[in-house]
Amino acid sequence: MKIAPPATVLPRPMRRSLLVAAALTGAVASPAVAGPTTGSITGAVTWTGPAPEAKPVDRASDPVCAKTARGTDDVVVTDGKLRDVLVRIKVGGAPAAAAPTTPAVIAQSECMYAPRVVGVVAGQGLEIRNLDATFHNVRGNALGKIVWNLAQPKGAAPIVRDLAGRAPGDVVSLHCDVHPWMAAWVVVSDHGFFAVTGADGGFTLPAVPPGSYTVEAWHPTLGMKTAKVKVKKGKPTKVRFTFAAPPPAPPAP
Repeated sequence: MKIAPPATVLPRPMRRSLLVAAALTGAVASPAVAGPTTGSITGAVTWTGPAPEAKPVDRASDPVCAKTARGTDDVVVTDGKLRDVLVRIKVGGAPAAAAPTTPAVIAQSECMYAPRVVGVVAGQGLEIRNLDATFHNVRGNALGKIVWNLAQPKGAAPIVRDLAGRAPGDVVSLHCDVHPWMAAWVVVSDHGFFAVTGADGGFTLPAVPPGSYTVEAWHPTLGMKTAKVKVKKGKPTKVRFTFAAPPPAPPAP
């Protein structure tokens, strides 16, 4: 998997941002509901150790953003469950799917991207909306290069980008240079067997054909973990991933 480099990340969403994220999740591709000839992969992503504390983010540079206080949320843990983890069957390891005709959608709301992590099928479009009464620019990076950098003033039409040039395994990171705490990630797959964890850390990949698979769990700050599973028809296959804070760097000599 080609991982975009970490960046300064979004603060923890409040009610409005949660509603925006919930409204947009329908734009992300997902397989059909499981039937008697398929199974599913389901589970949770958990966290070991103390939950990271959110640090205040200085948003005073923009009066619109400054109306809402935020903290960092590069790692968000709630009751031992980890948010913003994309869980999928490994690229090339499941039946390929045609790109959906509807784009995945990310909104800029309260000077944050919501949702923070989304999955797309290769060739699927991406729509970025500005719901804020302020100016944003949207810079997309992939494989260490800028792939677009577009202005999006208050009230502007959504930005729609064709991701046809992005290969399965690519990760496109989004940034706003006006508000450097803003970042999001778009993960490209060749199939629709993926999900992104919410506050409860849970995920379900439905309608998976019977067989053996490698399942990946990727977080933009913490990296990736994998697990081997065997799916049987008509039954859920359970898998759990556990992340923890990286060990502290050794003291300088």
